Amino acid sequence: MMIFNYLQPISMALCVLGLAWSPVLAAKPEPDACIALGALAWDDWTSIDGGGSGMPAGESEREYLRCKSCHGWDRLGENGGYVRRTRTAGRPNAGLGDTDTRTRDIAPGMGDYYHVRAAEILHEGIGRAFGDGSGSWVVLDGNSDAQARADHAAGYTLGNQHPDFSTTGANAGDTVLTQDQLDCLVDFINFGDADPKFYFFGIDEDVNPVQYGIHPGASATAGRTFYVENCLVCHGEPEEDFQGANNGKPQGGILSFLAGDGAYSKFVHKARWGNPDTIMTRETIGTPNSQDMIDVMLYLQESLAEDFTVSGGIAGSWWNPDRSGEGFQVDIGQDGIVVVAFYTYDTQGNQMWLWGSGTYVEDRIIVDAYLTDGAMYGEVFDPLAVNRYLWGTITLIFETCYTARAELLPKPEFASEFESLVIPITRLIDPINCEGGQATSLQ
Repeated sequence: MMIFNYLQPISMALCVLGLAWSPVLAAKPEPDACIALGALAWDDWTSIDGGGSGMPAGESEREYLRCKSCHGWDRLGENGGYVRRTRTAGRPNAGLGDTDTRTRDIAPGMGDYYHVRAAEILHEGIGRAFGDGSGSWVVLDGNSDAQARADHAAGYTLGNQHPDFSTTGANAGDTVLTQDQLDCLVDFINFGDADPKFYFFGIDEDVNPVQYGIHPGASATAGRTFYVENCLVCHGEPEEDFQGANNGKPQGGILSFLAGDGAYSKFVHKARWGNPDTIMTRETIGTPNSQDMIDVMLYLQESLAEDFTVSGGIAGSWWNPDRSGEGFQVDIGQDGIVVVAFYTYDTQGNQMWLWGSGTYVEDRIIVDAYLTDGAMYGEVFDPLAVNRYLWGTITLIFETCYTARAELLPKPEFASEFESLVIPITRLIDPINCEGGQATSLQ
């Protein structure tokens, strides 16, 4: 599970950015416009909206030229939505099955500890030729001999390598990236407000489909408003397979699309920056900012999870990585009785436990939470000395087996000391198995 501890060094040696560089100089666009252009070039630098002029002669498969094809829409490589993306004749991947295991994760993190530079995009003198993208693919079948298998392995790795995008290297004379595209890609990649840590407080890539914890500053109510004002006319209601100006895309509707593996990574990029060379421009979707994105994703995530039902599958330890040091323990008995404990601190910094028992209804658990004191540790412990005070209520609303929201509401007599809280939470450790709200053993 990835909770965005951006401490590992970043290697750019395997970035399949699909870019080339031209020495033509021009006035650099204004910062906001430049970041937006870089985002579209990240999607497809050969597109008109992405500042391009079509495919280079050296490659026939567009996927081998797109930045997102190897680094992922979220720039996290195998640490994000592309963790299970396979390599084929028509596309590279984020390193899965490759003999070269260096990371394709180039997300700089909110602290901007690493800054991607133009030279790392160019890969002058060290990158591959465009033709070694799809051209490196060797098909294997039941009759393949040892040489064919060796050629397949070599081509598999070669096709995932970073191309040389300079004017003097392996692709000299071919269609290349403009200076604006190069500059704006650098700006976009290093733009902290579009970093995945702003959108998601955690990504669990070990789960299929990938599970996303939306940033805790999101509002589902605001997300619904944004969706109605900017998305509804083309896409219909999220659950609809709508045939509007979007030509029926995504097939099955928005919620059907978001149920796919790694789909939120793609969604947030397209929904914020637009889809190049289509009617879905950044302007037609309201020029959204990062707050709009986390709002609409939370709204859609909650819509997708409306049918989730609590069961024994959600028992265990839950926490928010940004609030390490406190958390929730949930236990569910066969008779439907639920026990919830919240270990936290009082306003003086002392350890404090809130606990309660109750039952669950559909996707939520609601318990009366008690605060206790009076007893002593060890041999002198006396259960009759325990004082119990009704503190308020704890409500846990589960979106999936891996994501939930905790709502804490103190009673009036405690409200002057304790504020009401809403805390997005995720599992501290994964269950053995949890499908459809049911936990089962894999043995």
